Amino acid sequence: MPSGITLFYTQRSARVINYGEGVALGASLVWASTSLVLRTLSQHQPSALITAIRCGISGPFFWMLLPFGPPLSTLVNVPLHEWGLLIGSVFIGIVIGDQLYLHAMKEIGVSRTMALVGTLPITTLIWEQLLLDVPVTRTFIFGCVLAASGVILLSQRPRQNRTDTQEHPIRLKRGIIFALITALLWGLSTTMLKPAMAHLTSIQANSVRMPLVALALFGIWRLNQGRGNLRDIGWRTFALIALTGLLGMGFGSFFYVEAVLFIGPAKTATLTTATPVLALILAVIFLKEQITLRLLTGVALCVAGVLLVL
Repeated sequence: MPSGITLFYTQRSARVINYGEGVALGASLVWASTSLVLRTLSQHQPSALITAIRCGISGPFFWMLLPFGPPLSTLVNVPLHEWGLLIGSVFIGIVIGDQLYLHAMKEIGVSRTMALVGTLPITTLIWEQLLLDVPVTRTFIFGCVLAASGVILLSQRPRQNRTDTQEHPIRLKRGIIFALITALLWGLSTTMLKPAMAHLTSIQANSVRMPLVALALFGIWRLNQGRGNLRDIGWRTFALIALTGLLGMGFGSFFYVEAVLFIGPAKTATLTTATPVLALILAVIFLKEQITLRLLTGVALCVAGVLLVL
């Protein structure tokens, strides 16, 4: 079986995408595909409830795969500090990070929040250097910056579509702080996954992560007395949510954790910036969204950043 997929040739040797890079890009493709469905579902149901259901569906999916991996008795050999890192990554990234992300969107809007959170490859690179002491090259750093710049550009709305021109300065500062902290927490959460999986497979890790995320988000939704009710979700809507959960939280999360394990947090975070690019391409094809110079420039920056990191 070949160890990689040929991407392009140089005069010296063929450049191949290795397994870790392939699954990172695979996660981007899966997430981009499910985002088209979630875009319509999120308009009618709270996002926390949708994510809780999706993670709840994917949990049993990973449980069913456990017998096909190492014996369950090997879980006893996982040190407590690695369990702590795994559980901590869930609560730092989901329970705290996602809530700050939602608060930031309320304060400064979706476009500005996504632009600031688009610095995730850079924050992940910083955490990887501080905690894991992984050597990096200038080309890798430049690729991270290009990919982050592309995400920032893609997340910006056209000026004529902006309605938040009169903003309160306190809300603006608070929203910016929330968004930047979110990027830091998500970067830390991704970095923590690497040492947490020293004695775990991706399936074992996700069989723990997904139920924890589901319980945490469902609890937050109930505590916040969020709008919507489980009984109000029709069977067709529930089936769509379940399908996106199986694909996005099931296969997508498996690919993502595999990528972190094989190529590291920073490279994974950078390669998965291809998600908005792929989502944009799918939206243009299926939703007939308008192509602008801003979007093309953002796509070019993301693609250039990803190619430099490969």
